[in-house]
Amino acid sequence: MPYGDRRLRLHFNRLTILFAIMLLISSMQTIQGKAYAEPGVQDTTNALAETERMIQQLDSGSIEQGSESFSAVKKWWNANKAEAKRQSLDMALEIDGKIAALSLSFVIKDSKQAATHASDLRFSLQMYAEGAFVMNDGKTNLSLGTYVLKLRQTGDLIDRGELEQARSETKLLQRQWLTVEGDVVSQSQSVYSDSERDLVMLDAYLSGEGKPEEASMVVDRMIRSLSPLIDAQYSWWDAALIPIREGIEALLVVGTLLMFAKKSNSKPAQRWVAYGTMAGVALSIVVGFGVALLLSSSAFGRNNALINGWTGVFASLMLLYVSYWLHRNSDVKRWNGLIKTKSDMAISGGKMLSLALIAFFAITREGLETVIFLIGMAGKMPATSLVGGIVAGFGLLAVVAFAIIKGGNRLPIRPVFLVSSLIVFYLCFKFMGSGIHSLQMAGIVPSTVDDYLPERASFSLYPSWYSTLPQLLFVMAGLSVIVLQRVRHTAQKYK
Repeated sequence: MPYGDRRLRLHFNRLTILFAIMLLISSMQTIQGKAYAEPGVQDTTNALAETERMIQQLDSGSIEQGSESFSAVKKWWNANKAEAKRQSLDMALEIDGKIAALSLSFVIKDSKQAATHASDLRFSLQMYAEGAFVMNDGKTNLSLGTYVLKLRQTGDLIDRGELEQARSETKLLQRQWLTVEGDVVSQSQSVYSDSERDLVMLDAYLSGEGKPEEASMVVDRMIRSLSPLIDAQYSWWDAALIPIREGIEALLVVGTLLMFAKKSNSKPAQRWVAYGTMAGVALSIVVGFGVALLLSSSAFGRNNALINGWTGVFASLMLLYVSYWLHRNSDVKRWNGLIKTKSDMAISGGKMLSLALIAFFAITREGLETVIFLIGMAGKMPATSLVGGIVAGFGLLAVVAFAIIKGGNRLPIRPVFLVSSLIVFYLCFKFMGSGIHSLQMAGIVPSTVDDYLPERASFSLYPSWYSTLPQLLFVMAGLSVIVLQRVRHTAQKYK
């Protein structure tokens, strides 16, 4: 079997084993964490019931009965405050502040204000019950159900005209998206893509003078799309779909690079592609493992967007050159002349480093999210189903990789290079759009919305000039290359 094929297959085998070991450890820690949090959840149930009763009494105008229910909530809080502080000082201070505000409302006998503070308290208690707060050790257990509740609270802030606070909550929702995105992407790729788009649009509509009506519509749209996924059940096929969905684009990049290296008869180039691929896989696993087991995914949310953003932009720029190079050398005479004059040196040391970097960026761009998605599913299905799904997903990717490389080697140079150049250009176009969008999520690039621009999240088309303009420049550059080559070819025919 050729060297490049063996390296690629070995790479996928190692990756599958590493994923299985990592996710088994993650599953055990997730289960242990749930067992640890269970007593607090049971205690909070009664407090939530009393809070719900208090809200109903206040809505009916009975502030005296509401005060009695509030006394029961305060009694529970005084008994559990120390434990809450031990788990999360930030959450304890938040609940303490809302109880103090509610106490003042009852003192001045303002039932409307008391009802508002009671609703805020219910939300905080719900987060505490679900373990969705950031613990003092930096971890968090935010569920998709709680995330939707936080969206509803943000919508309430918008309806009350508190746009600055709503924008602060939106920034927090963007960072916490990392915690729940695995639940979403495993059930619906379209909902996942649309939700990432809407998080940036929501921030844009709340910026500056603000557009509360448009922002409220975005919140409602997100709630409608995410709510059906809250109680979704997972199977081995859901685990298998994640590496297939996230890995297919990276696989196309790596497969194209390997075909190019093999057509050049350059074994060193094949090794460099393999090294770049394995480096991207290793980084994805290390970072994903650290986020899941050591760090707060909420705190890492912005950094994840930064990594996805910059790797997407860099990979896009490098892929643009690769697409141009493949299209330029699709002429059989030109390619044969290049190989004849330079033989194995047709790919220089600088180009080989570029190939490794392209593979590295492509794998990191997709691999990091794949690892975090899969870790997010740990504890939500039997370990055997999870590992089985991972093995099935990466096994299918390995088959596709083998077919791409084998099939490409048996085809003539011109169709291989022309098709490869189109695939690489499409990925270049898509990586640039998604990269800029991720940088908007991280706050590096301003969040803007221009409603007249085309929008299709699945193709990384977003209604913002920050992402649309470079994509337009890429299209113009591609069309210019095609036109110039046609003119040059026509001129050579008439010489």
